[in-house]
Amino acid sequence: MGVDMRSDSGTSTDGLTADRDSTRTQNPPASPAHTFLQQQDWARKHLNAYLSNQTTGVSVDWENTGVFCHSAGCSITLETILLNRTNVKSTAFLEPFSFALSGGSSVDFRLPALMYGTQFCEDFPYCCVKGMDWNYIYDHWSCPKTLLATKNQGHCDILDHTMWEICHTTHFCKTGNVDNWVEYHTFIQGFVSAFFISTLQGVNDWKYLTNVSDIPIGVMNATNDTNC
Repeated sequence: MGVDMRSDSGTSTDGLTADRDSTRTQNPPASPAHTFLQQQDWARKHLNAYLSNQTTGVSVDWENTGVFCHSAGCSITLETILLNRTNVKSTAFLEPFSFALSGGSSVDFRLPALMYGTQFCEDFPYCCVKGMDWNYIYDHWSCPKTLLATKNQGHCDILDHTMWEICHTTHFCKTGNVDNWVEYHTFIQGFVSAFFISTLQGVNDWKYLTNVSDIPIGVMNATNDTNC
């Protein structure tokens, strides 16, 4: 993680300190990724103490923590991981959109990752952009990794019904069939949970993640690289 140690004042050639332009921003706002890291650090220091006062027997195991994201929120998650990958043990990108790996850069460290996409996400009106979505991140990620893209689903189908309806009626994104909305949500919950159980709790069986026959909805593409 880089730290800018430059002073807010400069030194002239004769050794005298010269003030910089007073209109210059003295403390530029932190990037969303840096802010997310700060939030993680705060949670590590304070969350378990808070939980101990609220309930019994519940605590966070910070040595086995995963993070997942959806849509453009994955840009912040990916940038955060690139800044400091030690805070998490695995990550899931659900229909991601990110510039973070543009220009051909790749992730050269090992961090188990799930990349998930939907058929309609890349259809017009585009809510996922080829070259910045799940396929691109998968191609530029190191082993272990797994990818799944499902048929006849769209970018907004993961949302609650109110937000899905707004997305559907405004044609903001192409949506799937509302008739299987509950089934789709149940699948997403189970699929993401299976990934984190496998990567965080010492379960080495990735069967539900890698065997297409075990996926209860239509699969458009499934691939993985887990034999590192």
